[in-house]
Amino acid sequence: MSKKSKPKKHKAPKIDRRVLTRPRLDALFDRQARGELDDDGLQAGLQALMAEVGHGPVLDALVTRLESKSEVEQEALLTILPRLRRPEVIDYLWQLVKQPRRLSVGAKMATLTVLNQMGEDVDVTDPGRYFSPSDIRPGDLRSAQDVFRMGMRGLARSLRQSRDPIEVEVFMHRINRMPEEALGGEDILLDLVRNAESGATDLEADLLYALAHTTPFPRVQQATERALTRLAALGIKPITRAVLDLGQERFYAAYMTDPDHPWQQSVAVAWERAGGVIQALVFLIDFGFPWLGAIKDMYPTRGLTPSQFQSEFVDRQAQRMGERLYRVRLARAQATIATAVEANRTSKTPLPQEFQEFRHLVERWVLHPPAAAISSDATRDELGDRPLVPDRSDRPILVDMRDLTRRSRPKIK
Repeated sequence: MSKKSKPKKHKAPKIDRRVLTRPRLDALFDRQARGELDDDGLQAGLQALMAEVGHGPVLDALVTRLESKSEVEQEALLTILPRLRRPEVIDYLWQLVKQPRRLSVGAKMATLTVLNQMGEDVDVTDPGRYFSPSDIRPGDLRSAQDVFRMGMRGLARSLRQSRDPIEVEVFMHRINRMPEEALGGEDILLDLVRNAESGATDLEADLLYALAHTTPFPRVQQATERALTRLAALGIKPITRAVLDLGQERFYAAYMTDPDHPWQQSVAVAWERAGGVIQALVFLIDFGFPWLGAIKDMYPTRGLTPSQFQSEFVDRQAQRMGERLYRVRLARAQATIATAVEANRTSKTPLPQEFQEFRHLVERWVLHPPAAAISSDATRDELGDRPLVPDRSDRPILVDMRDLTRRSRPKIK
């Protein structure tokens, strides 16, 4: 009697996940179009997809979208793609650019725009660096410059979505960090200023105004102010309320802990922005070794209502530190922070990264506030019986062993 043969099992065909990259990208962008994802959510979705299928297939599909979508969608892509900046992403995009006939002229121009916004050294005024003579026609150079402006307009449109000056500051913070990793440093922002001025609409004026009021780089600030003056002569001015409100602010309050504390002192300077929003800059000064009165830490608070500022910052800070917070005049806070900054310089102790990133606010609110803000400050100084900056020269230098341990820990070879 013959044995019955067992039915063969049919294996489900394996589908390469990379094949589904484009449909999944479409789904992500559709969700953004419906308002289900903001830029941060879209960025997270793209990064998750890249982690799953690899950056190559995702970048290939994104570059294809750059060439094939409408101008509005291209602007959105040129805004989100630079946020995917990682070494492997930059290397892959350069590979796409350098491979002969891999990309069309339009796709290559769009990719170069993204690389420029990632801080790479890209100059479309010299097409010979990226295109062979047979590849590019005279009209393509103008198209390339249009693509660069399109990326900038995308930034400006995103800026216009800010609801208040603090959101504008947060948005511009990302732009002001671009020189950190760009080969040309500040030049990338100076290029942005030139391109924005040549756009010559109120959209670009908004971006220039925001940059002028938030950049920590003096050369960039001077360039934006000159560009704004020239645009104003043509009748072109910024119009977005949240952007214009960057200049609408007044001193609100200053607090500090006991300046005679042996170890450290905390100083907070708060200003009221448009709409009654309170924001403070908080500094930690350390008197121990190796800080010797220098600024050890600094951070800006989020935007708060007056009642939130009192309960969530003033009252909570006092409870957390177990020390009294003294209400002081702006002039005392200014002198205290200026002395601490000088201690950083004297001891060659680097200022905190946040201090450098928000230097424009430190300068405007603390170190060099308007003279009217100091002269009109009628605060009852709770430390008014003490000198503006106490003399600590005769006090012993204290050593925080935790700092020494962190600083002297041997490197593992």
